[in-house]
Amino acid sequence: MLMVIPTLLLVAPLVGFFLGRFLDPRFGTTPWLSFAGLVLGFVAAGREIVSIVRRVRSEGEDGRR
Repeated sequence: MLMVIPTLLLVAPLVGFFLGRFLDPRFGTTPWLSFAGLVLGFVAAGREIVSIVRRVRSEGEDGRR
């Protein structure tokens, strides 16, 4: 569980960036889709990290009861 969060923060933005970079020449939007993919990757990673933290907290509260 400890390595999941740094991995998410690294992989999700990279996937978004390279997907945007792949689509930029096809739509003639260089560099905008690369930038949007990078931002969306960070947003997706953030949402997933919040989900993981909530899940861990709820499991911890269930264990105390």
